[in-house]
Amino acid sequence: AQSVSRMKLRPIAWRVAACIFFFWLPIGPSFQLFHSRSISTSRLAGCRSKTHRKARSSFYSDAVPVAPPDHPDHQGGEVQPYAKQNGGIDDTLAPPRLYLYGPAASSLARRFIVDGSAWYGLPDGGSERGEMVSKVLSVLRTHGFAVVEGLLPPIEQLAMENAAIQHFNSLPVGYFASPLRANRSQVPVPYEDPWSADWLVKNDLVLQVAAEYVFNNMACGRNEEEQREAWCRWVTEGSNLEWFQPILPKPGFLAQFPPNGCTTVGRPDGLGPWLGKVYITKTPGMSPLMTKHRDIILPGPCAQLTVAVPLTPLVGNNGPLGLRPGSHVMKTPGYEIVANIPHGSV
Repeated sequence: AQSVSRMKLRPIAWRVAACIFFFWLPIGPSFQLFHSRSISTSRLAGCRSKTHRKARSSFYSDAVPVAPPDHPDHQGGEVQPYAKQNGGIDDTLAPPRLYLYGPAASSLARRFIVDGSAWYGLPDGGSERGEMVSKVLSVLRTHGFAVVEGLLPPIEQLAMENAAIQHFNSLPVGYFASPLRANRSQVPVPYEDPWSADWLVKNDLVLQVAAEYVFNNMACGRNEEEQREAWCRWVTEGSNLEWFQPILPKPGFLAQFPPNGCTTVGRPDGLGPWLGKVYITKTPGMSPLMTKHRDIILPGPCAQLTVAVPLTPLVGNNGPLGLRPGSHVMKTPGYEIVANIPHGSV
């Protein structure tokens, strides 16, 4: 679904709302600005030229993220964050909003939520688990996002907030924060405790949903013009998700040798999702609304799945994501969903 404005923040204990995100990308050449521990953003559409602007201060320091000297993107200047026009601030009139939880929760919002609290009590490989995966996939495919509540241990999830603070305040060597829209920033995390916890990165339900949902291989071996042409055909032929399913990776030079500055995350002869990156997003207190945007456009839907895990307890106005249901298949609903999901949910 199309990500839209995060609500304005009110001051809270440490003035920040934090969320950890996982990107599941299709196997094949999928392009991003940086490798492993210094990822800025991921682009399935292919490489675009990076421009460099005058440094601007941020809430965590006056440091400007710079690619390592041995990286193809290193030019001795600032790494350009994506969608920086107008600072990524949304100053448009917001449509009506439906809140998932809290005192203003709408009963209509329950259509986007699946109760996952019984998952670990169900037999592994049993039909009950299969039915729950199918429910999540149905909501995800219909609306472009799904909320699974009661799936994660809320106490351990809340404890990660302190780990996120420490990580931001003392980044390991080789890590740097990347500026995002509307004063947000993000940093990757190492594969170590607590970020490597099985309940977080090896969750059976999440893995099964990712394996079923991510099947768009259009980016592998195809340039941006080819992807754009396919996307336009998809739109004009009805915007059906299954349109991309029979399309296989395109073998050839581009698949084997991505352009300089681009990263291969898979093989052209392999199918299925690939764990692209894990990072924390930090939203400072009193941040402005974030402009409406899509994380990716090309090569189209079902090419990426983002799993969002809130670390800061979310309410209606301290930084939850806003979502447009059905926008992943070009629908334009007249309202937004405010995903102020509680701990234990993804």
